Amino acid sequence: MIKSVIITHGNLGRELVQVTEKILEQKLDIETIAFDWQGDGSAMISQLESFIARHPGKKVVIFTDMFGGSPSNISTRFVGPSVEVISGINLPGLLKFFCCGEHNGSFRQVIKKVEQGAKEGINIISEYLGEKK
Repeated sequence: MIKSVIITHGNLGRELVQVTEKILEQKLDIETIAFDWQGDGSAMISQLESFIARHPGKKVVIFTDMFGGSPSNISTRFVGPSVEVISGINLPGLLKFFCCGEHNGSFRQVIKKVEQGAKEGINIISEYLGEKK
């Protein structure tokens, strides 16, 4: 089983989770951590350490909102064989993660499916409709 946590600036993570739950019509097994704009990140580090410690022997995916942002930078210290960080998560990526069944395939395969789903969720509408003149 893969455990998940989403760390974002402000309440973005909580909102993404709530929308995903609404679409899937179920409560999701994911925790949210909001970046403390006033802090130095130590609270987030402690929260991540606690999250990982509560799930010994489990694979963990940490979703962050933006590569290079504080949540992503703080999360990178935890990357290892059992922990991966996916930065730039969006609604299609979260939906892909929670719709992978019981996460069929290896940890790496699940991570790649989520990455692909997130990227495929970004579209330039005029490329579908044609440019308006």
